[in-house]
Amino acid sequence: MPRIDSSGSSSLSTIDTPAEAGAAPPSPSRAAEPRAQASPRRNEVRAFDGSAARTPEPSSHGSTPAGAGPARSAGEMAVLGGWSRPEGSKDAPTDVLEGIRARLTRSLENWTVGADDVRAVHTALGSLPAGTYRVALERLQQEGLLGAYVKAQDAGSRLAFLEQAESKGVLHRSNGESGPVGPLGYPAVPDVFVNDRRLPGAMRDAVNAHAIDVGAGFYRAHAEYLGRYARAVDGAQSLQELGALGPPRAARLPESLLGLEWKDPSRRDYEAAWKSGIGQPKTLNLVLQHVSARQRELSGERAGGTVQLHGKVGVSSESAQWSAKAALDTRGHGELKGDVGVAARAGPVGVEVSHDSSGETEGKVKVNLGLVELSLASDGEQRVAVGVGTLFQVHATLNAKKAELGGGVSAKLKADGSQASAEAGFSMKGLTAERAQQSFDPGHRGVFQQPAELASRTAWDALPESTRAAYAKEGWNREAWTRALPLPR
Repeated sequence: MPRIDSSGSSSLSTIDTPAEAGAAPPSPSRAAEPRAQASPRRNEVRAFDGSAARTPEPSSHGSTPAGAGPARSAGEMAVLGGWSRPEGSKDAPTDVLEGIRARLTRSLENWTVGADDVRAVHTALGSLPAGTYRVALERLQQEGLLGAYVKAQDAGSRLAFLEQAESKGVLHRSNGESGPVGPLGYPAVPDVFVNDRRLPGAMRDAVNAHAIDVGAGFYRAHAEYLGRYARAVDGAQSLQELGALGPPRAARLPESLLGLEWKDPSRRDYEAAWKSGIGQPKTLNLVLQHVSARQRELSGERAGGTVQLHGKVGVSSESAQWSAKAALDTRGHGELKGDVGVAARAGPVGVEVSHDSSGETEGKVKVNLGLVELSLASDGEQRVAVGVGTLFQVHATLNAKKAELGGGVSAKLKADGSQASAEAGFSMKGLTAERAQQSFDPGHRGVFQQPAELASRTAWDALPESTRAAYAKEGWNREAWTRALPLPR
């Protein structure tokens, strides 16, 4: 059975390994056994050289093919965790290893590995040349001390350890992006160290822990990018400025970033730990709601899902009326306007026409049935009011054209043929039929798409009048259109 010597000499000398050049000749009893028969009987595992090609068969002389990599017995591979020692490497100095062991071995007097121990081990390992560095990690892996070293590291010391191993040629990393992308700073995809299955198990754990750190950091940076994007959307002053932002970018980190080989038996475990550690990125739902709301605001519409509170006071006579109305919605937008109008009544039916300070004219037909009052406005609002006593009414409103639903209470006081009134209520904005149809229409042009006529280099004056009017609502005019026309090739 293989024996691991704890005296500090190479443990590989006590494991059944192939005869090295210059070694002592075998005993007579073993010398009589042909070499061509001894080699195939070994339970030997060879290091994978990175290719899927079949390992060449041994020659008739029993020699190992030159491109097959260093030979290792099953016992060696179990001790080394599948990591092959490079040819020509030398054992680490005994005093360095003893110092590292003293720092990482727990005892009654020193039962934890602290930050000072981690720094001291890092310094000691850094003093070793590249070949000796790899051998030292082998020995620490065999003795279980490399795992203790890795577990005691925080994110900063772990990165320093991995960068040190990279400088010694033990690790290499994949290339991410050089820096943030775009004016809003979409985060750069991070670079990570490749989790090669030939590395010691404890170092592979450190590599994956670092990949979790940078992956979670990428998602945090992406959440900050979405915040900047939402603020830019809310600050857009025109539909063209909104469209120039471009659509928001989702966060995507594929498992291939880790560099795990498909046939690696630990691949699924490392991928699952990485996915669980980095969490889930923020969705684009919130910023897309910002885009939709701002687009409607810039188009002169209320955003879907907003609630508006309003109050109204007014006085009227048999033939004239005046009122003032204030409104504030949940997105912080308010308005204040007044209107004047005329009214005509014939029995239970009345007609009112009013003109407000924003320049809009509205007509309304009312039918008073005593306890219940019905009305229909020219903008599509339908209203039902029910009296409560002699002064108060409760009402409900529905406007299918604008996709608004609301309600409230009002009070009326009559004296000498005149009437004073006060009203408080609310309305909720829904999705209009036109907007619902556009959301399912694959041919509908979104805010981030340029008009098709620009791509065909159609001049502004060549557009139909109705098309120019529609584009004018989006902020286009002759000057802006001419600037946006692509140059001829």
